Amino acid sequence: MAILHRSLFTCFSLLAFLILLALKLDKKVKWNWFLVFIPMWIFDAVIVIYITFKMIAQCKNRYNSGQVSMTRKVCYMSFVLLKMSFQVILCMKLEYYNEEISMYYAMVPFWMFFIFVISDVSHGLWRIATRDISMCGR
Repeated sequence: MAILHRSLFTCFSLLAFLILLALKLDKKVKWNWFLVFIPMWIFDAVIVIYITFKMIAQCKNRYNSGQVSMTRKVCYMSFVLLKMSFQVILCMKLEYYNEEISMYYAMVPFWMFFIFVISDVSHGLWRIATRDISMCGR
């Protein structure tokens, strides 16, 4: 999938979700919260399928230096699965007003996702910074 198609699909999914969310919060519709999150779950399903196909293609072919490593793809998959689990727990909390699940426990997958993403970005920036410093010494 070209980068333009991926960005357009992301923007369209986010726009559809925000429209459904606004309708639900304004009480214009009496839909289930699980229906409101359908654009996000479709988006996540497409990402999971895309990553899975990329992992299969990398296993079939030899590793290419221009490809993302398998470890990185597994991290991406875990990011998406954490996001999906957060969405499911949040929908359960909002739809059924479940008193047994506190909002603190509903936010645990989100915080794990957030910490993993911050550490991944920080590690990438650290690698770039150390590479630039080593190149300046030459």
